[in-house]
Amino acid sequence: MPRHVLLFCFILLFSVYLSGCSSVFPAKEGEQDEGIKVLTVAFGSREPIPNTKVIVRDLDTDKLITTAIGNSEGELTLHLERNRRYLFIPSHEDFKNEETANVSKVIKIKDDTTYVVLETYNQEDKAMDVPVVLQKPELPHGCEITAMTAAFNYYGLNLSKIKMARKYLPTQPLINRDGKRIGPDPAKAYAGDPANVNTGTYAFAKVIEKAAKKVSKDYHADIQVQNLTGASKQKIISTVKQGIPVMMWVTLDLTKPQTKEGWYIEGTMKKMSMYRNLHVVVLTGYDDGKVIVMDPLHGYVSHSASKFFASYKDLGKQAIALKKH
Repeated sequence: MPRHVLLFCFILLFSVYLSGCSSVFPAKEGEQDEGIKVLTVAFGSREPIPNTKVIVRDLDTDKLITTAIGNSEGELTLHLERNRRYLFIPSHEDFKNEETANVSKVIKIKDDTTYVVLETYNQEDKAMDVPVVLQKPELPHGCEITAMTAAFNYYGLNLSKIKMARKYLPTQPLINRDGKRIGPDPAKAYAGDPANVNTGTYAFAKVIEKAAKKVSKDYHADIQVQNLTGASKQKIISTVKQGIPVMMWVTLDLTKPQTKEGWYIEGTMKKMSMYRNLHVVVLTGYDDGKVIVMDPLHGYVSHSASKFFASYKDLGKQAIALKKH
């Protein structure tokens, strides 16, 4: 047989071998993404919750990415673009099972992320299903008004955080005058612009109390605004267990308050320091030494109750509750 015919037969046979035995060659790195496993578990017990619906939204664009339902083991697999932040929402309001409440978690999916665990909460313990309202990207320094919006929306008002900020949050700019930085008393007005990453600061409970009362009146909401500033831990927990959401002033990571140079309060010679890590969240529940909060930066998270209330104390025990008449 001519050599060229033998060579052709050899190539043909080798090709057939490759097609049937391609598994002997390793796949190229990154060629196939096996996806990210998502496990939904119960808060506290960490028991998997079967057949839970999970909605995933792109945090930066608010675009709906996917909707999926877990299996009988509480697991599902998702294929998501890497190095992006997503909002995971298990047991959404239009598909609640009897065990879980509508919660969410912000997670950045990195190159090496393979597993995500979502904690959800027993309705009996959590008591409230305050809707998740995130302050970013529109209100990078608007945790107070965002928390207020979420608390009102718990009662079915469907308010917009942007409208609340523009129409109901009293603000006053920080200005330079005669070499001094002048601004408002944070107990009377928000200093700066919550929508501006460079000029936004914060406001104290009295400002949000005033804003909330006006919202309740304008929307005929029949919601009582209670200033619980100074209330004890027991009083706050008792209020939440009655199904009343409480906005609370704490620090971002529950560490000690950090301050920097602030401003002179308008019309006085009093100079105040400025908090660098002040934050406002909505307390929605308490369970076995842990608090459950709707955080305008992260959605639903849980914290050690002792650390949480220590931070509440450090920020002057400021709290506002919204109670349905």
